[in-house]
Amino acid sequence: MKIVFQGEYSIDQLRQAMFEQLSDIEHRYYVRHSKKVTLYLTPTNGFGIETSCIGDNGEEVQALTCQGPYQCYAEELDLG
Repeated sequence: MKIVFQGEYSIDQLRQAMFEQLSDIEHRYYVRHSKKVTLYLTPTNGFGIETSCIGDNGEEVQALTCQGPYQCYAEELDLG
């Protein structure tokens, strides 16, 4: 399944738009799980001009890998 967000968004707006789309998919199409999700992001300067992500070492960041959300110790022990 592909989700396309048109236009330019602040990160807060993008977060909300993603939340709304995922909520809609969950309720409308009864999707409860997913795996191997890839998000392509084109950073801009707020005026529509594309920019780069620069890391602490001064080099351009091309990709990030995420191992999922943070789990607190209580969740690991199933105390939550």
